[in-house]
Amino acid sequence: MKGTEVMNKYILVGVDDTPEAQIALRWAVEAAKQRELAVRIVRAYRADLEWWPAASMAGYVPPPMPLDMFHRELDEAVQYVRDRLGHEAASGWLADEDAAPALLMEAGGAEMVVLGGRSPSKMSAAFLGSVATAVAAKAPCPVVVVRGERRTGPIVVGTDGSPDSEDAVVFAFEEAARTGEPLRVVYCWQPMSENATSVDSTEGLLQNWLAESLEPYRRKFPTVRVRAAVLEGRASAQLIKMSAEASLVVVGSRGRGGVKGLLLGSVSQSLLHHADSPVAIVRRAKES
Repeated sequence: MKGTEVMNKYILVGVDDTPEAQIALRWAVEAAKQRELAVRIVRAYRADLEWWPAASMAGYVPPPMPLDMFHRELDEAVQYVRDRLGHEAASGWLADEDAAPALLMEAGGAEMVVLGGRSPSKMSAAFLGSVATAVAAKAPCPVVVVRGERRTGPIVVGTDGSPDSEDAVVFAFEEAARTGEPLRVVYCWQPMSENATSVDSTEGLLQNWLAESLEPYRRKFPTVRVRAAVLEGRASAQLIKMSAEASLVVVGSRGRGGVKGLLLGSVSQSLLHHADSPVAIVRRAKES
């Protein structure tokens, strides 16, 4: 059943036979429960078939393609969702496609895309990383790459005043209001030796700007416990460090330092590969 046949908005999640995909599915179910949304599951299998025994070997007849196994994996995932959210809250698609294109086909009706993250296998990690990068770069909605089981802890969002990071801040406030977790808003900067003003003066100006920029969000989300900080250092390094205690790290797909034409900036790329918590990449819808 294709995405046009299910409800207007849903959490989209990609599954396969890895433990990371099962963790992502559990995370997606919790997210859907909080938002009162359905879950749409995609099991793409074309990449799996590339590892199936080749028929080109002389005298060798390969076993049948394991479509029954792929169907079973999808059915089990759908049933998992139905057991927790109800029969109408789950649908699935067994896609004879590569994972990234299949997920992007369904992402148009999604509130969020959820993918598995870190794998102990170098081959699986490389595959998961390429899928996450491709989907996060092109999906018209936030993409969450899950690392480990859901945990409590602050939601951390990086901002630099760019439109991309503003969308990330909105997402982070909404998530903090929904979950009750505290919010940490971080602006990172690196002093340059040729700066005419002192480091302390510049940092003070940045702190004032950050406080003023967050005031409308504080008024809109009065229940969210917010702390804002200006930190010296590279944004990717600081956010990765903070991810050790976070329940979620949120960034825009490309911040102020991003190069026009590149779909994912260096900060979001670094977090996808090195963060210790789930990472939400929020991309401006109009770019899609």
